Amino acid sequence: MTATHVDGITGHVLPRGARPTAADFAGIADPDIIWEDARWWRFTERTDLHEVRYLEVRAGGRTVAVAPLLFTARPGGLLFYDPPRLAGTAGPMAEPELLDHPDRLRWAELTEALPGAREDQYPSVALATFGNHHGVAHAPGRSHDQRRAVMAALPDLLHQAGDELGCRSEALLYVGEVEAEGVDGSATRAGYTAALLGAEGVQDLSGHSWAEYVASLSKRRRVRLRKEVADYTEAGLRTVVRWGPAAIDDEIVALQVAHRAKYGLPGGEDRVRRDFDSVREELGDSCVVLRAELDGRLMGFVLYLRTPDTLFARTAGFAPGVRGCYLTLTYHETARWAVEHGIRRVHYGLAAYEAKIARGCRLRPRWGWFAFRGEGADKYREALTLQSRSIERRLDLVGAPALPVPSRRPAATEPKAEQWN
Repeated sequence: MTATHVDGITGHVLPRGARPTAADFAGIADPDIIWEDARWWRFTERTDLHEVRYLEVRAGGRTVAVAPLLFTARPGGLLFYDPPRLAGTAGPMAEPELLDHPDRLRWAELTEALPGAREDQYPSVALATFGNHHGVAHAPGRSHDQRRAVMAALPDLLHQAGDELGCRSEALLYVGEVEAEGVDGSATRAGYTAALLGAEGVQDLSGHSWAEYVASLSKRRRVRLRKEVADYTEAGLRTVVRWGPAAIDDEIVALQVAHRAKYGLPGGEDRVRRDFDSVREELGDSCVVLRAELDGRLMGFVLYLRTPDTLFARTAGFAPGVRGCYLTLTYHETARWAVEHGIRRVHYGLAAYEAKIARGCRLRPRWGWFAFRGEGADKYREALTLQSRSIERRLDLVGAPALPVPSRRPAATEPKAEQWN
């Protein structure tokens, strides 16, 4: 176990196979955020496209935070947690069509060149966990300033962890707006490049019944809700809600396999079944599945993971050609069940911004910091700058602009560290 020291904060990479437990560290025992739960981390370990290691952060002789490190040995890891693939890949985190013409041309040049340099960026490590969340779990009772100090230490601690693991690239991913500014200063001084990765849709729910919830909405949202629910009902759809391990059945697996095939997503039945088996076995008691059924046949589902007063959307699948199924089940039927079962908030993840805003979600920006040391590192940094700009444009267009972190502001005057070569 190796230790590094940053402003009195010590970081330890735990040995291979070692894992923090809820018994040893209260921060991962029944937390408010499902992605910081020891059970979710056990699920993360069961995926086969990366290796999970853990960073233990200590101050004053005690453990004050722990975080998973997703280690990818070679190209082919999970896109959202694979730093070299995230840089320069169009999709939810890069919309090059929104760039000005010269930037679009440069993007095309860069993305043509990047694949040839990608292999030299591995091994790679990301400080993150599934769910588009940074995954840093703090010890209970820590003050805002103490937590901020830990977050500010992470870029250097991650750099040292990358050295220990023999990595050619590192990234700290999906940090929220409140913590991002503190991270950015230390990350910039350490030579990282900041990028806006998107924004998470979060819906806060009012009232303790469906009637109270609907009454709390603006007139425009009430009109939209009633129309979409009417379309859903007129199509013959009905909602069935199941929870616990048995909520994930063979129908869910089959629909998810078909959904992924329709959109050209990787992984066939074996991978989908393994994923669902892992969720069921590690987090079964927290599973809530909303199903849209037509004459007893499954037409769509959303799988949520529940903490006492919050739902976190994990995955979904929908049969083609059923009008209104996705929007109504995901936003309106979810809200109906949630307010009647003590849920005050729903986290929906990234992308689909227009749909989320129109149905009452707030968008919370998510930032990442990347460091590349292999061949073509300068091209990766430039690609990140362009894709961050494109996501800033997207959020501007939907009316939810993200305030850039200091290193991304035009008037930024902080001295920057010399970039790695």
